[in-house]
Amino acid sequence: MMIALIPFIIGVALFLLSITAMSRALSSLVRVRASVALQQAAVLPAFISGLVVTAMVQSSSLVSVVLVGLAEAEMLSLGSAFAAVLGANVGTTLTAQIAGVRPGWLGWAAGCAGIVLVISGRRRGDRGHVGRAALGLAGLILGLGLMESACSGATDSKTLRLVLTLSSVNPLLSAVVGAAATAVIQSSSLFSSILVYLARSGLVPVEAAVSMVIGSNVGTCVTALIASFGTPGSGRALARANALFNFIGACAFLPFVRPFCALLELFSPDPGRLVANAHFLFNAITAAAFLPVAPSFAALVRGSRMPGVRVRRLRSLLCSSGSSKG
Repeated sequence: MMIALIPFIIGVALFLLSITAMSRALSSLVRVRASVALQQAAVLPAFISGLVVTAMVQSSSLVSVVLVGLAEAEMLSLGSAFAAVLGANVGTTLTAQIAGVRPGWLGWAAGCAGIVLVISGRRRGDRGHVGRAALGLAGLILGLGLMESACSGATDSKTLRLVLTLSSVNPLLSAVVGAAATAVIQSSSLFSSILVYLARSGLVPVEAAVSMVIGSNVGTCVTALIASFGTPGSGRALARANALFNFIGACAFLPFVRPFCALLELFSPDPGRLVANAHFLFNAITAAAFLPVAPSFAALVRGSRMPGVRVRRLRSLLCSSGSSKG
């Protein structure tokens, strides 16, 4: 178990460092373009922008926090910001898809391309940013490979099997575990990739892994909620709408996890691939269901705060009238 734990920790560290490096490089490359596109975006273009940007930086938490700031600053309408969040939820599934197909060759190709671009590009030029992003992608894939080998080596651990079995008793408990774990590590991409390998190694039943993936979508909302604490306007409404949206989606899917997994098994018998596909389809289906009503839903969530505001205003009016009479 200890032998498997060391490469697993190294793989996680490499994964997170690579995600950070790739995110910074691509953020520098697309920051201005993305900001202009989002500020002027309607619902559908905002959804596509959120999807593309998150697929590139692989951090829905980061994109959600940025969107909270844009919405609070009224640089982006609440409906468009929520549509971009829906796109971010779909875009973050790319890492699990990479883990599902085991593209070792892609890591080597990205690494070689990154070295060439960094050497040939200027220090602060677009080519250099692309090269550093490619190196980040190579490190990400290498980290995923280390985690996969570690998970394969941990199949004989009776303690790990017992813990995972207990957390797989029912879909609701599995979802709670997935939400809690993602809230702690703050990376649904990392957690879903780990689940891909755990399911492929037989350490976690497929249905439990899919339930944990569904729960992870709720857990990843914590970052945006924390970032919105000091924002009384659209920023907080956006964070609440994102959390409520993922909670509703999880509640709608969890009762149907077994038939959902049976359907996906028809397309791919590989457990790891099945978990990756479930992660993508859950986010794609829930986003498609909410996208047509994104502005209305976000406005409804924001409007739910109004009764409290009215009560406070009524109290202040009564107090002021009372003081004037006195």
